[in-house]
Amino acid sequence: AGRGELTAAIREFCYPQTTHPALENVNFRLKPGQMLGICGPTGAGKSTILSLIQRHFDVTQGEIRFHDMPLTHLQLDSWRSRLTVVSQTPFLFSDSIANNIALGRPEATQEEIEQVARLASVHEDILRLPQGYDTQVGERGVMLSGGQKQRISIARALLLNAEILLLDDALSAVDGRTEHQILHNLRQWGEGRTVIISAHRLSALTDANEIIVMQHGHVVQRGDHDQLAQQIGWYRDMYRYQQLEAALDDAPERGEEAVNA
Repeated sequence: AGRGELTAAIREFCYPQTTHPALENVNFRLKPGQMLGICGPTGAGKSTILSLIQRHFDVTQGEIRFHDMPLTHLQLDSWRSRLTVVSQTPFLFSDSIANNIALGRPEATQEEIEQVARLASVHEDILRLPQGYDTQVGERGVMLSGGQKQRISIARALLLNAEILLLDDALSAVDGRTEHQILHNLRQWGEGRTVIISAHRLSALTDANEIIVMQHGHVVQRGDHDQLAQQIGWYRDMYRYQQLEAALDDAPERGEEAVNA
């Protein structure tokens, strides 16, 4: 079964032992190679959607289908082998950086490892470390920044060549420029591969084919970035606020440059 369409028609989902729906009437359709963005305030249901796609739980009313087959009809391990998930807090082992990237494919060549590190915009950082790709990380190794850890775990995910990539706020510690570069690379790399990004920072979603805005378990807005940035609502307000915040973060440095000029 080649690359397939992923469709969700979730009428309702309640977590076990709860009666209040965590999600209601969430629908989307993703063709191979498309990117879906999911955003909304904390507790809106973003992570719940990702949990259901990974089948940590099954939809109580409605279904998610892949290749027109309900996920519940697919073998769990066969379905999960098509997915790669990168979370906000990546896990690195006490081992070399190369082995951390090749965790899911120990037979990967150095060339393949470097290729995904370039896609994840972390190759240059690695070359600056004492032993490059052989540098040890973890308890007895070098200390990496949160952003470097996130990028290494994205490289690890890309090496698995999965059909569907789930990024769960996986770029939160990466600066805006690097984030943009990684997402641009994912677009190039991801032809035929489906990417689902849940993010707090909305600049991560500008390349998505469709964005759904969640609030209280409902989809309250949907469209691409350009549409939502002009539509009155949560997305536009939050995007403008974040743009302003980013501009203020940049401002002092420019002031210092002017003084030193």
